[in-house]
Amino acid sequence: MQKKQVFADRLLTQMPSLRALKCFVTAARYESFTQAAEVLCVTQAAISRQIKELEDSLEVALFERTGRHIALTDAGRILYNASYLSIMNIAEAAQAVRRTDKHALTLCVSHTFSALWLSFRLPSFRKRFPDIRLHVMVTEHFMELDDLMEPDIIITKNPPREPEYETEPLFHDVVYPVCSQSFYERHFQGRYVKPLDLLSYATLNLSLLGRAQICEHVDWSVWRNWFQEGDGPDKLVENERLESNDYRLLVSQAEAGEGTLLGWHHLVHRQVAQGILVRPVQNALEFHDRHHYLITHKNAKLRPEYLQFRAWLGEEVAAMMREWRGVEAETTK
Repeated sequence: MQKKQVFADRLLTQMPSLRALKCFVTAARYESFTQAAEVLCVTQAAISRQIKELEDSLEVALFERTGRHIALTDAGRILYNASYLSIMNIAEAAQAVRRTDKHALTLCVSHTFSALWLSFRLPSFRKRFPDIRLHVMVTEHFMELDDLMEPDIIITKNPPREPEYETEPLFHDVVYPVCSQSFYERHFQGRYVKPLDLLSYATLNLSLLGRAQICEHVDWSVWRNWFQEGDGPDKLVENERLESNDYRLLVSQAEAGEGTLLGWHHLVHRQVAQGILVRPVQNALEFHDRHHYLITHKNAKLRPEYLQFRAWLGEEVAAMMREWRGVEAETTK
């Protein structure tokens, strides 16, 4: 009996770390370090490092690497077949334990929404509801959520279709140009500025490659077509030094005076209210058929902490859209 216990203890001390095994199983499942990083909400470098340490500790290669493609070696298949069910059992047990915390809510949002909408509102939420523990998962791949990620709440423009989730519109798209005060003073102040005049000066543009979900199909070409006039500029002046698919970066560059940006009201209204950004023209694009959606797991619907979060969210969205309607009313007087 004593020998068996010593043997079991030795096996436990030699066992790879659970973190490394989780990275290995996820990478093997998707045959991609990049996708594994997205699923686990870490960097690709972190995935590579964990797998390298695992391979070093086992003294065997677990993946064959050909360019960006990876495939399991024979040793890797042995470890994967033995590890996958164990990892999933642990994940399911952890999820069950997590669900027993009746004051925890798991929220899934995009990087842009997290940084530009949610982050500055969270302190007031935590102060108002100190007993609710909020777990925020940030990803752009809402359609690829797997069993390791089952949030109570998702806020996105492209809701998943799984039957366990219920979907309702949260707010519609409002888009208008913004720039810094210094950029406005250099190029527009003291002039009557028409919507197409903005295109004669540096504009900040989203890259077509890897474009964030918030800005699909709406860019400066849409703006030009919407306000097409005979005396408008034929050429769009783009900021030649910068193009990005990261909307957060473009907002920061607009704040730095690098050009005019098409701003989504829900993402830039705070900066406009604070004077960090200004609206060089009062024209806007309003899309009543394009929404951010609130997607709720059916198991969360009746939980008191969800009802509190839902009421708070409704208040924040209503205030944001009242602000827009107030601005709209001012411009039509």
